[in-house]
Amino acid sequence: MINPRYEAILVRNRHQNGLDDKTPEVTGYRPAGAFTHITFSSGKTYKYSADNVVVLRNPAPIFLKPRDTVTVRGKVFEAVTEVLRFDSPHGTWLRVFHTGDAGPGYETCRDTQITISQPSEEEIEAQVVLDYWRDVASKLREDDPLRRQYEDFRRVPAGSALEVLLQRQTLTSPEKIQRHPILPFSSNISQREALLKGLSNRITVIDGPPGTGKTQTILNLVANIVTVPGQRVGIVSFNNAAVENVRDKLAEEGYGHIVADLGRKEKIAEFFARQEARNAAVDEFVGQSPAEAPPAEYVAELDSRLQTLQGTARQLAMWKQELNAYQLERRHFLLQADTRELPALEGVPLLRAPSARILEFLADTAFMPVESGPVRKLFRRLRLRLRYGRLGRVDPHDTDVVLRLQGAYYDSKVKELEERIDQAGQLLANEDYGRLEEEHRLASRQTLEASLHSRYAQTRRRVHSEATYRSTFAEFTADYPVILSTCHSLRRSVPTGQLLDYLIIDEASQVDLLAAGLALSRARNVIVVGDLQQLQHIADERASRNSEKAPSTSVDYRKHNILSSIIDQFGDDLPRTMLREHYRCDPAIIDFCNRKFYGGRLVPYTSSGSGGQPLVVVRTAEGNHMRQHNSGGRTNQREADVIAKEVLGQFCSGISNEQIGVVTPYRRQVDKVTEALLNSIHADTVHKFQGRQKDVIIMSTVLDETNSGHQGVSFVDDPHLVNVAVSRAVKRFVLVTNNEMLPKSRHLRDLVHFIRYRNPEDGVFDSNVLSVFDLLYREYSALLRPLAARLRNSSTYTSENIIWTLLSEILEDELFSDLAVAPQVLLKNLLRDPAMLTSQQAAFVQNRASLDFVVYNRVTNMPVLAIEVDGFAYHENNPAQQVRDDLKDAICRAHKIRLLRLPTTGSGEETRIRSELAAALG
Repeated sequence: MINPRYEAILVRNRHQNGLDDKTPEVTGYRPAGAFTHITFSSGKTYKYSADNVVVLRNPAPIFLKPRDTVTVRGKVFEAVTEVLRFDSPHGTWLRVFHTGDAGPGYETCRDTQITISQPSEEEIEAQVVLDYWRDVASKLREDDPLRRQYEDFRRVPAGSALEVLLQRQTLTSPEKIQRHPILPFSSNISQREALLKGLSNRITVIDGPPGTGKTQTILNLVANIVTVPGQRVGIVSFNNAAVENVRDKLAEEGYGHIVADLGRKEKIAEFFARQEARNAAVDEFVGQSPAEAPPAEYVAELDSRLQTLQGTARQLAMWKQELNAYQLERRHFLLQADTRELPALEGVPLLRAPSARILEFLADTAFMPVESGPVRKLFRRLRLRLRYGRLGRVDPHDTDVVLRLQGAYYDSKVKELEERIDQAGQLLANEDYGRLEEEHRLASRQTLEASLHSRYAQTRRRVHSEATYRSTFAEFTADYPVILSTCHSLRRSVPTGQLLDYLIIDEASQVDLLAAGLALSRARNVIVVGDLQQLQHIADERASRNSEKAPSTSVDYRKHNILSSIIDQFGDDLPRTMLREHYRCDPAIIDFCNRKFYGGRLVPYTSSGSGGQPLVVVRTAEGNHMRQHNSGGRTNQREADVIAKEVLGQFCSGISNEQIGVVTPYRRQVDKVTEALLNSIHADTVHKFQGRQKDVIIMSTVLDETNSGHQGVSFVDDPHLVNVAVSRAVKRFVLVTNNEMLPKSRHLRDLVHFIRYRNPEDGVFDSNVLSVFDLLYREYSALLRPLAARLRNSSTYTSENIIWTLLSEILEDELFSDLAVAPQVLLKNLLRDPAMLTSQQAAFVQNRASLDFVVYNRVTNMPVLAIEVDGFAYHENNPAQQVRDDLKDAICRAHKIRLLRLPTTGSGEETRIRSELAAALG
């Protein structure tokens, strides 16, 4: 045997009479007279003339600088441990020692076939990040697979998505894509946009809120990738469930034969064991008459028509969503305003005017001064009549008149929305929208099947094995263009030097940076699918605490998952699409998540079922029922009993046990609930329920109002946890909580108030302050602000506009993301019981008394803070106005409306507003 560190054995090429550097590495030689017996790495031995064998000895080491890149015959070696130089009359040869998937090895080459180069600044920055991740991985448990893989992961592969990410390269892909994609699986506007961005950029993000068709989007991405000859795609996730869901869907649709399942060990064994049956099915498919792909022009024409109608369908869904919101807000308005006591205003055309016209009148009269002479009043009335028609006895300063017009606004708005919905529905029916969708889907499927037929007709079936598929990876992926794996195992599944064309990472918010880095090193382009509003990754605290400091915040293992890291690194330059169309939950259920976590951008395509409330709060009896265990965890036997004995019978009637789920933040409470149920109803932690759904979800919050219970609020009230819990429910969500309903929480408290807002007639709401009419004041504000800017020229009004602008900026902060602001809110719109007012206060309220601004929770519509801007001349230096201010202060105190006055002669307004808002939020 030879020692490769001291000897290099080269064989002369018989045809070119030169030394053969492409011969498999020599592992041994034995001289025998005029001949030499050469043993190669394959294990075979051949006899050569001694004249054709050259033995090189006494190499000189080449010292590598830190981060030197070694490339042999165009191939970059990631983990080079040593380079030796052999000089001889036959030329200079080098031997490169390295480690890789198969363990240590070496390459021998001419000096003209190797380059050793220093990396660029961008390459160095990328290498620093990889070194940091490797340091974190080295602090993981000894048996952690990430730790073992990072030991040999020392170079960022050229051309990989990891290189693009860490060097922050241009994201636009140089490769062209087909202009009109195929959509063999159902799709919509958002999914189509996400698909096009994913195929035309090196790195893209798809934000996939609950129930928005992430799997359908992935299936269509796969279809478009595999129709391109030679392209291959990997699909990975944090766990096997999401990946297996894609596999099962492809199999259901008849495309299981394109998938190689290389995830869990047992799945790999199962995959390779069933190749014979799979190959027979492919042969049968190929033996059929080849599917004929429809003309590209035909598909393009269908695609163009479909896009137009999909836009109409989305607008229809948005109008239905808006109609439901206005009908609910009108219910609240009618409960508050005693319409029997409001003036009829008979014969006033304004009552039958379009909603926008009514709102214009209210905005136009908002700043009219009460005190003015008869001539000024006459001119003002004539101007209003010319603009709005006959007004009769309409007094714009009378609060009851304003309420009557607000009621007319709701009636008109609801009627307008109903008309738009009818028109859009009729248009979709006339254009046979459903038939066009099916026609486009069929044409797309024919295109896909024609491409697959061509792929498999050109090759013969092979039986691959787990031991050999890496050595024939090109042939393997020609057979199986879709590789399913986990982030942890993809790097092992794809051999060194090979890059998949695309990588799709599902459930990306749970994928930590170490796992993602491994997967990204094996693909050219990546499409990251996830949701930052759902449960996040869990970092290994010990590893992150004991490792080096992250080179930058965006690559910090502890702070970021792969989804948040990419968003943080590329910002607005990132091609990013949010899937907006929602297909899972009852509109009332997803409305909470939509308002609370998604900025109102989701568009429900579902409709409410008949029978009962989709959102319910169940309070346990008074008392502290939580128990904290010495060994860790919390339980609440009372909540478990309430679920078993009351909730199931009252709120789950007619629902099969398989379609009922119980979730809770605590593992110990899962055991309590399971003991209490004694049936097939599934109970688990919220974390384990991510990715699942049930017709009915029951949530046990466990906590009570003891000090120990208060200490657990931050865990139970985590916004990601609350979002996941609620969005698992298809038809009904039941919140089981303590009697006080966790007043020290924020997100669960909002959920309770939202449920109360959705059910205004049930009498549960015991506050004397009403919710803000969000929809009314949102449109009112849009008209009022430009009007106020024209009318208000005094210093008082200028300062009020400044505060309006300041409030808008403050409410953009994450801390106040649940809040919105409404200007000039009628006091009477907020007061439930006018009987609480004194006669003087009632007269004041009746004279169109309003608050300059009301900051309210846009999830629950509950007022948070009222703000008055007090100009010196109009307030402090005006005794009559001071009386009115005192009345307003007294009314707010009596109804527990938090009020902040900002004098124009003061300072530090932003600090005061922020402080008051923070205090109001608790």
